[in-house]
Amino acid sequence: MFWKNNITKFKRWRRRLNGCTIEYDCAPYRPLLNECNTTWSAIKNMRDGELESRSLALKTRARSGENADALLVESFALVKETVRRVLKMEPFDEQIIGGIVLYQGKIAEMQTGEGKTLTAVFPAFLNALDGKGVHVVTFNDYLARRDAEWMGPVYAFLGLRAGHVQERMNIVERRKAYDADITYVTAKESGFDFLRDSLCYDPANIVHRAFHYAIIDEADSILIDEARIPLIIAGISGEQGEKNDTALSSELSMVRLVRGLKKNEDFAFDAYARNIHLTENGLKRVETMLSCKNLYAPENRLLLARLHFALHAEYLLHLDKDYIVRNGRVELVDDFTGRVADKRRWPDGLQAAVEAKEQCDVQQKGVILNSITLRHFLKQYPKIGGMTATARIADEEFREFYGLHVVVIPQHKQCIRIDHPDVIYKTKSAKQRAILHEIVRVHATGRPILVGTRSIKESALIADLLRKQALPCEVLNAKRDEFEARIIAQAGKSGAITISTNMAGRGTDIRLGGSNEEDSKRVVSLGGLYVIGTNRYESLRIDNQL
Repeated sequence: MFWKNNITKFKRWRRRLNGCTIEYDCAPYRPLLNECNTTWSAIKNMRDGELESRSLALKTRARSGENADALLVESFALVKETVRRVLKMEPFDEQIIGGIVLYQGKIAEMQTGEGKTLTAVFPAFLNALDGKGVHVVTFNDYLARRDAEWMGPVYAFLGLRAGHVQERMNIVERRKAYDADITYVTAKESGFDFLRDSLCYDPANIVHRAFHYAIIDEADSILIDEARIPLIIAGISGEQGEKNDTALSSELSMVRLVRGLKKNEDFAFDAYARNIHLTENGLKRVETMLSCKNLYAPENRLLLARLHFALHAEYLLHLDKDYIVRNGRVELVDDFTGRVADKRRWPDGLQAAVEAKEQCDVQQKGVILNSITLRHFLKQYPKIGGMTATARIADEEFREFYGLHVVVIPQHKQCIRIDHPDVIYKTKSAKQRAILHEIVRVHATGRPILVGTRSIKESALIADLLRKQALPCEVLNAKRDEFEARIIAQAGKSGAITISTNMAGRGTDIRLGGSNEEDSKRVVSLGGLYVIGTNRYESLRIDNQL
């Protein structure tokens, strides 16, 4: 025990020397937790009206300027009892500690299934008492609506209003949502509204209030993975007069040209570095086909750029891996997370080249009116807290870019998952056969299976292999958030086979056995959900999310 304790101390000491600020010990938060539970014991038998009066009194104190620190214990106790009455749920001590961490402006690492949605209600209520508004920032529109509707009755019982923002809302609906005490919204929608507000000439069209406090769900995805991507408000450029059909025809001619070139003879590329270039032979051939004496002459620079974009689109970007085609439009797939990237386009002429390659309408080019990265947008909030299941690996980024500390919240129950070592195969076909064999073997026992893949293309391939074996499966590719959330909720039913790209941001618990208690007992007896990861991601965080 002596050595064990001192090794633990040494690890913490070493992390401090390296500049890390991860807190593994929640002891500093337990005195506040004990006060919250003591106060809760004193109010849990009060009538509904008495609890509402206490909430009103807290609101009055907050709006008269009293420091929120002095209101924490009573407000958390009120939320705990309200959740018990309204939602018929019993908040755990770990959730209350998580709420304290969020209130203090830190990142709470809470494992999947530990109840982060409920945890956020505690600091959201406390910080909303002064009437300045709180934003709970989620990953997609579905989660924003679901969480606002799910937790809304708790806020309403305590005299506050919750709202949510959706992509298709008009200005009036958005302003009403932002005027609520607590607003559930995606980072991108809030960011785009901020950009639109800055372009407004009429104050009546501004939807945001002054920023106050934000709770970031899936904090590592939003604050780190997505943070480097700029949000851009664009207008139609007066210089771009080509109609869609003319633009498509123009780009198609370049697509046909590059498809006629021969690899290693006319062009060469480094697939890993994602570079492609013409050989001497290819340059002469292209100049002949384009009736151009010198493709590198200054007057031909736009033609040369279009050629390079067409080469890149044709040979380096792949359907259902780098992008998908949905409703006649090309949509990007984030190379880092495997998700469809909402409202994102490739720069310059690369987007048009891919659209021509897939014979989609070439979207008119625009001029940038305003832009901001999520990182800089989220710094508009004077105070933020975040929660995610994979925070400690990103501790250095949280600290460097946002000045945020990570606190690891203990799980309510000990994790008994067994993680097996990786198995490496020489060829893809050997790996696919092994995956298929393992799925067939486990499925025969009735145990539910979740297969995590790195690309949409790989998901479809494994699904086809299973269907040839007459094994039904569900395939999730982050294309329809609400529909897929309903499917993932049932992925724990006995005999279920679910294939999915990266799971992060779905925000839906997988219940063993679904809603069937007898099936739940059966699945538990079989060993629970069987998870197969088909690849390693570039980031250990993404692996851990699965």
